[in-house]
Amino acid sequence: MLGLLWGVLLIVIGAALASDYRGIATKHIELSMQVVRPVSPFRWTDDRLDRRRARFIVFDRLFGVLMILMGVGSLVGGGYLLLSQLL
Repeated sequence: MLGLLWGVLLIVIGAALASDYRGIATKHIELSMQVVRPVSPFRWTDDRLDRRRARFIVFDRLFGVLMILMGVGSLVGGGYLLLSQLL
């Protein structure tokens, strides 16, 4: 039962990140960019910061898709274990 709930949770969070539901991915990207600062002796231009933000967006979307896939795998595994115990 816990595997099924875990799978649903992963799918919901992954879908929210992949689709930027209510700005969740945007908030996550802003927090990530504040925590992961660039290490450079030179000044960052707006163009470089925009490209960095775009890479964060792509990474966040791919991370959301991977979470959905892990959730589906967890649902299938949890369902299989649950059905094997019942039969």
